[in-house]
Amino acid sequence: MKTVVKSIILLIVLVLAACGSEEVTDQNESTNSNSSETLETVLVGGRTGGAWSIFTEGIAESIRRDNDGSIITVEPGGIVENPVSVATNTIPYGLSYAMTAFAAYSGAEPYDQAYQDLRAISVVIPANYYQFIVRAETEYNSVKEIIENEYPIRLSVDQKGSAGEIITRNILKQYGVSYEDIISWGGTVDHLGGTKTFELMADKRIDAAGDALSVPSSDILEASTSIDLKLLSLEEDIAVSVAEDLGMLTGTIESGSYDFQYEEVTTVNTPVILIVNKDVSDEEVYKITESIYNNFDYLSTVHEEFKNLTAENMADVGSVPLHSGAEAFYKDKGLLE
Repeated sequence: MKTVVKSIILLIVLVLAACGSEEVTDQNESTNSNSSETLETVLVGGRTGGAWSIFTEGIAESIRRDNDGSIITVEPGGIVENPVSVATNTIPYGLSYAMTAFAAYSGAEPYDQAYQDLRAISVVIPANYYQFIVRAETEYNSVKEIIENEYPIRLSVDQKGSAGEIITRNILKQYGVSYEDIISWGGTVDHLGGTKTFELMADKRIDAAGDALSVPSSDILEASTSIDLKLLSLEEDIAVSVAEDLGMLTGTIESGSYDFQYEEVTTVNTPVILIVNKDVSDEEVYKITESIYNNFDYLSTVHEEFKNLTAENMADVGSVPLHSGAEAFYKDKGLLE
């Protein structure tokens, strides 16, 4: 009898142990399932406090809103540096100009090698336009006039290798001239930031400046309150050649974009895009693309520039290949064939 009782007790213990093990397994499977839905990653943007840090935080918050419990960290970075950080998988995601990302991907200036592990996800800000701005009293009304008449302009461009500086240099190349030619005409070429440029322009020590900027540019708007300014146009064939060389798009700055601008200006532009390392999973990139798509209304409250981002233009990332996860999302939504 005792033997029978012991056997029954042992059987009960074994059954309970098996049930407990099954419950733990179920809990583990549930936990693993939840963790697969939670994103934890890093985005690199611009300098702290700048517009690009706002753009990056807007994208990060869009991801958080669509993926409960996700931990998305934003770190400061730079337009030129970010493609290298992403391509080498130091940081998986980042923002850059489409033209800058393509230069990194193809190994063009300012990069000394090709970073072909770069992929694109989405447009963030649809267009930053190259703007060649001059003091209104100058006698020339186009870049072509400056070149043909060899005017001794005092030109300000951003630091060497920056997007605006590369565009300026390429424009001059299309006209068959260089910085050295401008200097030989009696002009000057200085590498200055926006604030210093317009300080010197107000003092009539700088005549012209060229950079890739949003429209309207806050720097230009502020400068126009104390300086009479005008924007110069590029010839259509020059704009096309520059765009082809640098992986950009041709475009126009509409009249009235600034109070002093009365005519359309032909130029080139490049969007700000979200880039990613090619080894990030399709599933994760699909979710991030979807998060941007689902949050246009929210993003429009973050910064005025986001109001131009739409389902129709978010896949227009330029010449850097789309990540396969982003491509899958766009095809599912009928945005790509």
